[in-house]
Amino acid sequence: MDKKHEKLIKTHLTRPIRLTIMITIVSSFFIISPLLIAYGSGYRYDFTKHRIQKTGVLNINILPKDAEIFLNGEKLKEKIPFNLSLYPDTYLLTITKDGYKTWEKNISVISTKTTYINYFQLLKDQASLPVELSDIKEILGTDNSENILFLNQTANGKTNVISFNLKNNTTENLANNLNILNYSVSPYNDLAYIITQDDTEKNLTIFDLNKVTNSTKINLLDEPKLQWLNNKNNPLVIEEVQTIFSISPSGNKKIVNDFVSTTNWYFDKDSNVWMYNDYTLYLAEKNYNLQKHITEIIDINKNRVIAKTSDAYLVYNFQNEKIHNINGDKLFFNQSNKSWIIYSNWDITEIREDGTVNLQYRNGEKIKSLQLLDEGRIYIIQTESEIKAIDIDQYLQFPILNNSQNKTYINKKYREIFYTNNENKLFRLEL
Repeated sequence: MDKKHEKLIKTHLTRPIRLTIMITIVSSFFIISPLLIAYGSGYRYDFTKHRIQKTGVLNINILPKDAEIFLNGEKLKEKIPFNLSLYPDTYLLTITKDGYKTWEKNISVISTKTTYINYFQLLKDQASLPVELSDIKEILGTDNSENILFLNQTANGKTNVISFNLKNNTTENLANNLNILNYSVSPYNDLAYIITQDDTEKNLTIFDLNKVTNSTKINLLDEPKLQWLNNKNNPLVIEEVQTIFSISPSGNKKIVNDFVSTTNWYFDKDSNVWMYNDYTLYLAEKNYNLQKHITEIIDINKNRVIAKTSDAYLVYNFQNEKIHNINGDKLFFNQSNKSWIIYSNWDITEIREDGTVNLQYRNGEKIKSLQLLDEGRIYIIQTESEIKAIDIDQYLQFPILNNSQNKTYINKKYREIFYTNNENKLFRLEL
C-alpha cells in the first residue's frame, strides 16, 4: 500500500469513525426499520394527543366524481374515489358541488377499520317544473320504465290514459273516456294492466311501459284474480271459471291448472299452484299452518311465504316454521336484491329471499308513500308535510319538497320524481 492510500485510511477510518458507522448501521436496523414497518402498518404519532395510534381508513366513492370533499372544514386534494388514512376520531365530512344539495355528517374513523362513504349520488338542488297536465288521479310506472301512464280524470267521471316518454319528454293520448275498474303495475317487469268495463264487456289491457303503443287487449269472462309473474315470456296468470291461464305479452292464453278450489292461490316460478284454506297453505301432500286468516298470498319461494292478513303482513319460514307478523299495509319489490319492502305509517321492514326479516328504519312522522331511489339504501319518503330522501345506512335526511303532495312516482333510471299537488296539477323534479 502506498503512502497516499495509507494516509487516507488513517485520516478517514479511525476507530471513532468506525464505531460511529457501526452504531449508525445498528441503529438503522433496530430503530429506524421498525419505525418504517410500523408506519407502513398504519401506526402514526398523534401530535395533538401525544401518543402512537394505529390509523383507520376513510373510503369515499360517490357521484358526481368531481364533487369537493371537506374534512373538518379543510378541503381535501384527493380525487374521488380514494382511501385516506386518518387518526381514530370523529370528523365532520362535507361533500359539495354547485347545483347539488350538500351532504354533511359527523363520521367516526376507528383504528384498523375502514369507514365507507360510497355508492350514492348527491341530490340535485333544482326547482320543480310544471307538466301541462291536470286532474291526474294516478301515476303508473316502474323504477326503470321509459314511459309512465297518467290516469286523467274527465269532467264526466271517466278516465283518459296518457303516456309520457321520459327520454323525449313527449305525451301521447292512448285511450279516452274509460270506465276503469282496476289497474296494477308489475313488480318484476316494465308492464302494467288496466281493467275496464263498457256497456257489454270487461277488458284487460296490458301495456309495455317501454313501448306503450304495444298494448294487448283481452276480453274477460268475469272479475278475475290476477297475479304478476317474474317471467318475461308469461308475465301474468289469471283465473277464470276455476281455471288458471298464463298470459303472454301478446295476449296468448295457456292453461296451467284446470281446477282450483279456492280463490286464494299462488302460482310459483316452478309452475306449482299453492292453495290456501282455513289457515292452512297446501301444495300437493304438504301443508303449512299459517295460524291466521290471510287475504292474499304475495310471494312464495323455497325459503318463505309472504302473505297479507286483514291488518298486517305475515312471513312464514319453511326452514324453522317461524312466523313473523309485520306491521304494515303497503309493500313493493326491490329488483336489485330480490327483497320485499313492507312499510307502515312509521316502520320500514325488509324481507329477504332467505326469509330474514330486517327492520330497516323507523320514521318520526307518518309515512304516506315510500319508494327507492337507488339499489336499497336511499328511500324517498312522502309524509303529511314533506318529501325527503333517507339514507338508512348513514341515518341522514335530505329535504326535497317542504310541502305536502298528493300522488308521487320516482323513476330511478332517469332520477326524476313526478308528483301531483292537492289540486291534482302535475309537476316533475330532477333528482
